[in-house]
Amino acid sequence: MAGRGRLVYGFRLYGQVTPGMAGHLVIVLLNTPLENAAAPLAQAAVAAAMGTRTDVVFTGASGAIAVEGAAASQPAEDGSGRSLHALIADAAEAGVTFRICSPAVARFGDALIPEIREVVGAAWLAGRVMDPDTVTLTY
Repeated sequence: MAGRGRLVYGFRLYGQVTPGMAGHLVIVLLNTPLENAAAPLAQAAVAAAMGTRTDVVFTGASGAIAVEGAAASQPAEDGSGRSLHALIADAAEAGVTFRICSPAVARFGDALIPEIREVVGAAWLAGRVMDPDTVTLTY
């Protein structure tokens, strides 16, 4: 399929949101280590570029990814040679909203990457993932 689709923020986009698809994607990074975070972040960027409202929530051990400097020092492991933080910045530019759960802030501190829009709690997360128009992916 090389050469097909359009290139969006470094990702080859082959489709678009169609009627019947969920209007909201929530990706929860719970136990994802830095070295494995590129794939779900790329999925978030592509979903947002396709027009889907997309949130990435860092919680649990994955809250460390949102700490200032952590993702900048980690290669994206996607073959691009860029940092994981560059991938996060691209996803934010594509329309992904990044959030972190308050227990992760309590655990790792509040020196967070600038792409974090909001600190949220369990009620925010439960309310989103139980919405019938939301698809949730957990890593």
